[in-house]
Amino acid sequence: MTMEQQVTEAIEKVFNINVNPQCVCPANEDPGEWAPNAHAIIYHTNGMPSIDHIDKWAKVSAMLVKPPEWYYVEAINNEVSAVFSL
Repeated sequence: MTMEQQVTEAIEKVFNINVNPQCVCPANEDPGEWAPNAHAIIYHTNGMPSIDHIDKWAKVSAMLVKPPEWYYVEAINNEVSAVFSL
């Protein structure tokens, strides 16, 4: 499973929504080049919940594990977040 797929699945479970595929993309394919060193980019558009729901985004982060690495969602601004590894 790719990181984008894992992120999308976690968002759908935590927020109980269907994620628009254009809202989660690999960082190396991100046209905005927000965080080239990230693993994925999340756009808070098209129904994607805002980063203001910090408690739920923490739950998404907790679901992003690809042993031996752990991943987390970090806000870049109100419209964009990125997934980084610890």
